[in-house]
Amino acid sequence: MTLPPQPVNAIVYTAAAHSANLWTAESAQGKLLHQLGFTLADLPAGLQTSTSQGKRHDIIQLGGENLATGLNGEGLFVFAGDEKDVAAIYANPLLAHLPSVKNKRVWALGTETFRLDYYSAMLVLQRLNAMFK
Repeated sequence: MTLPPQPVNAIVYTAAAHSANLWTAESAQGKLLHQLGFTLADLPAGLQTSTSQGKRHDIIQLGGENLATGLNGEGLFVFAGDEKDVAAIYANPLLAHLPSVKNKRVWALGTETFRLDYYSAMLVLQRLNAMFK
């Protein structure tokens, strides 16, 4: 597999709320990407994030102006999403300046990839292999 430019972000995007949950290196999604050689982008220093879901280590909630600030990777993987979510990201003017958006490096990994069980993890692997042969 030939990896795209690094680092990358991995998210679950909610277009209606203009928000995202950013998967961290402690999430199953982050661990899978790391094991495949991807590097997750570090959050900018001082970024204020929401904790409405309580103190969690696997996701970081991004909304408002922090959405664009937190999505600082060269590529963007959309978990629990499809091409409609990718189109919504490309159509969001607040995200147009992001390297991943400007360079058309936003990839949907499938609507069934929120939880990574054996089945969905295998689908992610198949999709990544097809994308980055």
